[in-house]
Amino acid sequence: MSEPSQFPTRDIPSDVRAVLDRMSQLPVEDRTPTALAAAAHLMEFAAYELARSEEAQHVARLILMAADMERTAQSLSRKGR
Repeated sequence: MSEPSQFPTRDIPSDVRAVLDRMSQLPVEDRTPTALAAAAHLMEFAAYELARSEEAQHVARLILMAADMERTAQSLSRKGR
């Protein structure tokens, strides 16, 4: 039996919890940039899904935030190398 997750997981599907648990097993210097890159991809996915039903202002803001997250992840990744 595996250890309980260190993340609050009440509303998170088990496959997403598994990804979080795998990220926590990465070397310390890789965890933050990996988590930020993953979060950026999830946010961009959410933005495109939101685009189906919401006004462009919200979608654009999410895409810009995702791009900023991705840049931060890349910057942190370069610092750790």
